[in-house]
Amino acid sequence: MVTNEIPPSLGNLSKLTCLDLSYNSLQDEIPPSIENLSKLTYLRLSYNSLQGEIPPLVGNLSNLIFLDLSYNYLRGQIPSSIENLSKLAYLNLSYNFLEGQIPPSLGHLSHLVIQIISNNNIVGPIPSQWSW
Repeated sequence: MVTNEIPPSLGNLSKLTCLDLSYNSLQDEIPPSIENLSKLTYLRLSYNSLQGEIPPLVGNLSNLIFLDLSYNYLRGQIPSSIENLSKLAYLNLSYNFLEGQIPPSLGHLSHLVIQIISNNNIVGPIPSQWSW
């Protein structure tokens, strides 16, 4: 079992394509060095105790297809930089403490087929950019 924090040195693994640290006891914030994982296609950090905000730098992971940050203690707003993840097909941000509105720009992610944002403190309408 991994405990405490995601080490900043993880960002040195520049060839990493898949990272799954789910179901551990991670308790710190997502480190900024995560943006160095430019080849990452799969990122799953669910079922931990991660805190803080979702770093906008996540939007620099342009090869991401799968992003799961569910079941943590993440707070703040969903960063609009997620709109830069043009290959993203799966997004799960459920069971956190996210607030505010859903960024309308998420409606422009043409490959997104599964989006789960339930059990947060999201308010406001469903963005009109979303087509059904």
